[in-house]
Amino acid sequence: MITAAATAGAAGSDLSGATGPEGLGQDAFLQLLVTQIQMQDPLEPMKAQEFVAQLAQFTSVEELTQANLQLMLLQRAQATSQALLLIGRSIATADGAVAGLVEAVVFEDGQPKLMVGGQQVDPGDVVRVW
Repeated sequence: MITAAATAGAAGSDLSGATGPEGLGQDAFLQLLVTQIQMQDPLEPMKAQEFVAQLAQFTSVEELTQANLQLMLLQRAQATSQALLLIGRSIATADGAVAGLVEAVVFEDGQPKLMVGGQQVDPGDVVRVW
């Protein structure tokens, strides 16, 4: 059986679908699978069980990617909702540097920040709400 590294090297692929050191993206995984099938030894072709197992892995990678995206969106929506519920309430931070009424919520790099007395406060720094 041809390994993923050997397949990538033989195909001259740049693995443009790679996600970094954590693993391969779904595009790179599919590209490796297709290359492996094309380069297999015709006298000893890949067994059906191996092919089905690799297709199942591809499907799992795709489903995990979608689940991860959905969880990220849910987390962002929850953080936004919690921050918006603090408007009009008084808060204090753990270090005591900021305390006062939450006047607004602004978004910086997609993350909610509480506006208290002209200062931005990360909702994770809040330890007291009244």
